[in-house]
Amino acid sequence: MNTNTKFSIRLLCAGLLLAGFTACSSDSDSDNNSGNGNGTEPNELLMKVTGEEVVSVDDVVASSFTANETNALPEDLILQEENKRDVLAAAQQLNDQYSGGNGTYHRNVSVKVVTLNYRSIDGNGDPITLSGKLSLPMVNGKYITIENILLNCHATYIDLTGKGVSNATFKEMAAYSYAVVDPDYIGFGITSDKYQTYLCHKLIARQCVDMELAALEYMQQEGVELKDGYGTYVVGYSQGGGNSMAVGRHLTVTDHGQTANAKVNLKGLYCGAGPYTPIGTFNHWLQTDSLCLTPVLSMVIKGQQEGHADIMRGIQLASYFSDEYLKSGVPQAFESNDKLAIASVLLGDASLTNIKYPEPEVKTAYETCLGLPWMQFSKIISDEFANPTSHIRTALLQCLEMERVDDWTPQVPVEIFTAPRDNVIPVQANAYNTYEKFRAAGVDVTLTQGGYLCNHITGQIAWSNHVKAILKKL
Repeated sequence: MNTNTKFSIRLLCAGLLLAGFTACSSDSDSDNNSGNGNGTEPNELLMKVTGEEVVSVDDVVASSFTANETNALPEDLILQEENKRDVLAAAQQLNDQYSGGNGTYHRNVSVKVVTLNYRSIDGNGDPITLSGKLSLPMVNGKYITIENILLNCHATYIDLTGKGVSNATFKEMAAYSYAVVDPDYIGFGITSDKYQTYLCHKLIARQCVDMELAALEYMQQEGVELKDGYGTYVVGYSQGGGNSMAVGRHLTVTDHGQTANAKVNLKGLYCGAGPYTPIGTFNHWLQTDSLCLTPVLSMVIKGQQEGHADIMRGIQLASYFSDEYLKSGVPQAFESNDKLAIASVLLGDASLTNIKYPEPEVKTAYETCLGLPWMQFSKIISDEFANPTSHIRTALLQCLEMERVDDWTPQVPVEIFTAPRDNVIPVQANAYNTYEKFRAAGVDVTLTQGGYLCNHITGQIAWSNHVKAILKKL
């Protein structure tokens, strides 16, 4: 595997950033527990500081703008350079505002990155301690007034270090007086030994909200001032796009979320390339008989097994796949949660030529653009899974239907971003259908598309540029 391919994998898992895998779960609007157990609530909001680091604004900019450059389109790299300059100009304004405009450029501006452990719930509704990061702007070593909060729902990646969210792409927004909250999900940070809760939108939404509550508690303890009328803007791409939509839903329709929103103050949702209707995504794979990035299917199934253990009990992951596809080793890697093995098989076995999609022009174009093989869905799955009435199929679809996040009416502005050539998250089944559904319900919703050549990988920088352009004006 060459260097560019390895880098594409890491990114790809924006719809898969490099994935540590667990599970998912659904919530009930009345019981708040997002799980299938007894709904036990944490006894207290545990907020423990496990790390603090103060970094210069230059270092923050450098780390925030390097993640996807290999895969970005030229026009998006131009915009990214403009964003860099804008961030430094914003830092200079902070310097002048809080240091009296003493001409020291932005050297007095820094960002304090705090690692927090906090209490939330797992897929059974039982208490669990998770981790995340909070980034706060400082001038001359003192906190400044926070104007708004940015809750960043990260994409999927493989957390081999246990350090959790360290590559978040929005920390530089601290220069615009944002407090930036980066929650880990189960399977990341201090729970990196567990399976990731992939596509368990409603469980992850609860966990993200609990992280922001812990961040607010930390800010209160530190004496950080919040501007009157502050609000929270939620962002996310790929799995993070679905999770960001789910956070809005959680804050609007669940008891836990409505109570939390008294502090969170949701103001807007910025959702990029997210699976808002997992059941629609599955139906797209079925109807088109195609699937790119085949490990996504293993991630989806394993996630539902963990998050919906009552529904998926007794079902083996391997039972969903054909004997030929099992030769790739992909399902086995996910079943064992061997992250090194997952990384090595992430693209599947290129020797599976009889599974590879025939050569229609559009599939060939995608394959050339991405360097990833398209596979025939019908040849990946087992005969049992192909049977519409089989237990393993009905169980999985029941779980996926429970995880859709287009089943509510947002009361805040919603921005949906999509890449026209997205090969990982079906555009029609997710972005377009959700946009039309919300628009018909009278939601203040906008649909934005990247450029014509924009796909799931290149779309991440295009989306990031687009969202930052909006956020820095708020």
